[in-house]
Amino acid sequence: MKKIIKIVVIIVLAIAAVAGAAWYFLTPTTLEVVLPEKGNISPVLTGVGKVEGERTITVYSSVPGFIAERLVQSGERVTAGEKLLTYQGEEQLNDVQQASTDVDYSEKILDAASGNRAKYQSIYNKSLKEIENCKNVYALLETNILSLDIKNHEKAYIIREQQKACQSDVYKLEGEIAAKQSKLAKIEVDIKELEMADELDDSDYDKLDDWSDDAKDIQDEIKELNYKIANAQRAALCLPQEDMDPETYARYTTLQNNLETVTRMWSEARSDRDTAQSMLTALQEIYADEQTLAQNWNTLRKAEKELDKAQQGCVAPADGIITACHTDAGAYVEKGVPVFEMQSDKGYKVRMMVSKYDITSVKEGQSADIRLGDLSYTGTVTKIDQAAESDSAGKSKAAVEITIDTDDDMIVGLEADITLKLDEAKDVLKVPTECVYTDDEGSYLYVCEEGQVKKKYFDAGVKDGTFTEAGNLPESAQVVTDPEAASLVGEEVAAKVVDYSGAEEE
Repeated sequence: MKKIIKIVVIIVLAIAAVAGAAWYFLTPTTLEVVLPEKGNISPVLTGVGKVEGERTITVYSSVPGFIAERLVQSGERVTAGEKLLTYQGEEQLNDVQQASTDVDYSEKILDAASGNRAKYQSIYNKSLKEIENCKNVYALLETNILSLDIKNHEKAYIIREQQKACQSDVYKLEGEIAAKQSKLAKIEVDIKELEMADELDDSDYDKLDDWSDDAKDIQDEIKELNYKIANAQRAALCLPQEDMDPETYARYTTLQNNLETVTRMWSEARSDRDTAQSMLTALQEIYADEQTLAQNWNTLRKAEKELDKAQQGCVAPADGIITACHTDAGAYVEKGVPVFEMQSDKGYKVRMMVSKYDITSVKEGQSADIRLGDLSYTGTVTKIDQAAESDSAGKSKAAVEITIDTDDDMIVGLEADITLKLDEAKDVLKVPTECVYTDDEGSYLYVCEEGQVKKKYFDAGVKDGTFTEAGNLPESAQVVTDPEAASLVGEEVAAKVVDYSGAEEE
C-alpha cells in the first residue's frame, strides 16, 4: 500500500513539474516599456579634442644653403622675430662676389665705349669739315688748271677722258678702303674687350698679338690705297708740258703742287672719316652695354639682399610653439621648403569630431564647456569644416573648431573633454537616451509591436544627458528599456508600461 502511495506521489510531482515547465516556457516574457513624451530638451554633445594654437604656421627657408645651427627644439615657445636657425651663407657670399665682379667689368666696358665714342665722334666731325674744305679748294684748283691756255684742244679732250677714268678708279679705291675700315673697327673692338678682362692667359695674349698684327697690316693697306687715290687724282689733272708756254707752265707747276697738297689732305680726311664712322658703328652697342650694367647692378642688389637674409637666419614669424622641426645642422635646404611647423599662442582652440547624425545640430556661436585635467574653460564654436575627415575608426566625421576663452598659456596637443551646448528644443517628442542605439544605417531603438520585440529606426534629433528627440516616432510606440532587448527581437513578449522613473503606470 505504501508502495502504491509513493508511486502516486511521484506521478503527481512529475505532472506538476511538467505543468510548471510548460507554464514557464509558454508564458511570454514581460518587458518594461516607456511611451514617448513631449517636453523640452536642453541638448549637449560630448566629445574629446586636442588643444591647438589659434592657427598653424609653416616656417619656410628664407634662402637656399647649408644649415649652420638649429637653435630651437619641438615643444619650445618662441617669440616673433626670434632666430630659429642660422645658415652658413657661402652660396650667398659667392653670388655677391660674382655679381660685384660683373658690375665692375660692365662699368669698365661702358666707360671705355663711352670714351671711345666721344673720341671718334670728334674725329668724324673734324674730318667732315676737312673734306668739305678740300673739296672746295680742289674744285678751284681744277678750274684754274683747266683754264690754262692749251694749244692742242684735241689732246685736251683726251686728257679729260683720262681724268674721268682716274676718277672711276678713285671711287673703287674708296670702296676698298671702307671695307678695310670696317674690318679694322671690328678688330679694335675685340682687342678692347679682351684687354678689359680681369685675367688673361697665354692664349689670350697670343690673340692680342695676332689681332694687333692684323690691324697694322690693314692700316698699311689703307695707307697704300689712299696713296693710290692721291696719284689717280693728280694724274687726272696732269697736262703735257710741251703744249704750254713758260709762263703758263710756271703757273701750272704751282697749281699742281697745291693740288698735290690738297689731294693728300683730302685723302687723309677721308681716311679719318671712314675710320671714325666704322668705329662709331661698332660702338652703337653702347646701349646694350648700358642695359647689361643695369642688369648686373640689379643682380648685385638681389644677391646682397639674399646674403642679408642668410646672415639674419630663419626667424619666427609670430609668437607661438614649435610643433615640428624638419631640418638639422649640416642639411642643405632649398629656398621656400618647410623647415618648421608652429602654432601661434595668441589664442587656443580645440577640434571636436562630430558624426553625420549630430553635425546638423551644431552651429557657429554655440557655447561649450572644456575640461583640461583639473582646469575648466568656456569656449565658442567658431568654425565647422565643410570637408569631412576620417577618425581613428575610419568613420567620416566633420571637425568643429571651438575657440577657448582664456589668456593663459596652454600646452598644445593635450586632450580635452568637451561638452557642447546645442540649441534648446521646445515641446518635442522625446525618448530616454539610454534606449537609443546607432549603427551605420542610423539611430534606432527596440519597441514592442503586436506582442513582439522589433528593431526600429527613427529620426533622432537633439539630445541631452537624459532624453533624445524622436522626430518621426509615434506617440503610442512602446520603447523597450531592457538592455537585453536585442536578444529578444522576434520573440513574443508582454509589455509593461512604466514611466521613465521606473514607476508602473496605472
